Amino acid sequence: MSNPRVFSKDRFYLRTEELYNLGGFDNALPAFNNVYDVYINFNTGVGDPSLMEFIKQHVLIPSNNVMNEPGDNLALFCSEAILPGTQVQTAAISGLRQGITQNYAVYRRYPDFNLTFYSQKDYYTQDVFNAWVDYISPMQIENQVHGGVDGIRSRDNTFRNMKYPRTYKCEIEITSFSSDFLMPESRLSTEREVDKRTPYFITYYMKNAFPSNIIAAPLAYGNAELIKTTVSFKYDYFTINRGARTSDDDRVIKQKARNYISPF
Repeated sequence: MSNPRVFSKDRFYLRTEELYNLGGFDNALPAFNNVYDVYINFNTGVGDPSLMEFIKQHVLIPSNNVMNEPGDNLALFCSEAILPGTQVQTAAISGLRQGITQNYAVYRRYPDFNLTFYSQKDYYTQDVFNAWVDYISPMQIENQVHGGVDGIRSRDNTFRNMKYPRTYKCEIEITSFSSDFLMPESRLSTEREVDKRTPYFITYYMKNAFPSNIIAAPLAYGNAELIKTTVSFKYDYFTINRGARTSDDDRVIKQKARNYISPF
């Protein structure tokens, strides 16, 4: 019988703190959970009006050249996100002759995921997601959508229906990346424009996502706390893109790590 992998690869004497303190050994550096970005692409391009047009009609969008889309603004206020998981649904066959139970895959499940956002003082976050839900299920008032007067919206003859899924489903990107995106010579610079490099990252693309539940945000007297809005999303599936930097500087760092690692 062959030796266990831990001995054949000499991993039994390599300490975790050496991996951490040497700044990376073949990318074997622990990842942190507080460096990430979330982007919701509201540009579905379908519907009359489209989802993006509807949100801009019903939500006050900050007017600037950098963040003129709801997805860019919301990305700054996402306080909690997750890298989504997946589940393989299985079935079993009990072998009468073999005396064992064999399991096999039937289909794949993609559980819901939650995103939590800080609320701004103008409640921009709530406006965007409420507008998204209103777009999914718009209110019909005398053959017109979204009456402008509360008295009209409260009439008994108002009703809601559902839009076609293609019009309100979006793609959501969740990217977790390393914090070493600054060049070594730029890390202590006070200038706004510095030399940057692409960090190590992993991006999950949730396809055809839409909000299924806007969780209530509690309010209470007492010590002031930040208001957060948590939204649950359903989606069809996700794809993954992972990037690793392979520049000459990284190869030098890895070689130094190999030279410094001690067997004791």
